[in-house]
Amino acid sequence: MTGGRIALLVAGILVCVLALAVLAAGAAVLVFNETERDSDGFFATADEPYAAEGYAIVSEDIDVGTDGPDWLFEEGRLATIRIRGSSREPGRELFIGIGPTADVKSYLAGARYDTVTDINFDPFRVTYSPSSGTSQPTTPEGQSFWNASTAGAGTQSLEWDVAKGNWSVLVMNADASAGVDAELSLGAKVGFIFWVGLGLVIAGALLLAGGATLVYFGLRRQGKKEESRTVTRPA
Repeated sequence: MTGGRIALLVAGILVCVLALAVLAAGAAVLVFNETERDSDGFFATADEPYAAEGYAIVSEDIDVGTDGPDWLFEEGRLATIRIRGSSREPGRELFIGIGPTADVKSYLAGARYDTVTDINFDPFRVTYSPSSGTSQPTTPEGQSFWNASTAGAGTQSLEWDVAKGNWSVLVMNADASAGVDAELSLGAKVGFIFWVGLGLVIAGALLLAGGATLVYFGLRRQGKKEESRTVTRPA
């Protein structure tokens, strides 16, 4: 077997191995997309407790594509976020809102609140960074800067189409009283996951076809040469 044929065979085998890995990844993404979503199409966490002594629980700044192209981060193109929650105190109304980070910080200026700096879901653990303050904020429903919000007793559900910008999530008692004790579930609906999985499957199939072709021609040429060596000339 010549060096060229060996190279074809080795390259074909390597491409086939890569193709199988890509196919497996694509299949895994498609299975995950079909089995891990809830009835509304969201990937969601379990209901977990979030509690703080201040007037509000706030996320860290969420930077959504501020340095990226506008077309990619068009509102709703990447994902829809869902936050479901209720106060763990019976009858107490809960407020959940998403707004520009600068406006949220301005609204809470002078008040004591707690910023979520880390979340671990298995096992569940949340870490807060407290901010000192003495003033009580006004009720959150009266603010005009919310991009999405919901409030009330019982389970509340907020859905937000992800858009370009700097955002913060805020959870507090609807009457702006101190001591937030809520149970929340975080979810996301990501439409492009299916297309990622399908793309990987198609790419894997094409790679497998290419690798098999390299292997075939490597072995076929070797067979022809060995066959030619068995031919005897007439006396």
